[in-house]
Amino acid sequence: MKTPKGFWGARKLRFKLRYWRKKGIQNKVTEMAYYLGMRMSRVNARNTSKLAFNGSGEVERNWKKDLATFTTGKVYHADLSASYNIGARYFVRGIQKSISETKWLSLQAKVPDVAKRTTRPCLH
Repeated sequence: MKTPKGFWGARKLRFKLRYWRKKGIQNKVTEMAYYLGMRMSRVNARNTSKLAFNGSGEVERNWKKDLATFTTGKVYHADLSASYNIGARYFVRGIQKSISETKWLSLQAKVPDVAKRTTRPCLH
């Protein structure tokens, strides 16, 4: 990895540490999952902590950013909600692949939020 021109000192070190071994860790986890016979799929994690897993919309976070309050008033751990959203995106994408495009578009017309929650995988 080459650092951009103009980076030096602590700023250069932070840049290096931010992306330190990210791809290596992902490859190792993929290799271990394949060895154990597990399914591996990459899912776009964008807005997973921001959205409620029950479909009630965006959540409010506390000052420590660890708890998420839903619009219904329920309070959950933000990482738990994000993991539920990631799992849901995986399964919804599997359902999307198994049905025809016309059925998917008719479902999307009835429930517009389905399109927002099923973005394509982010390949890093």
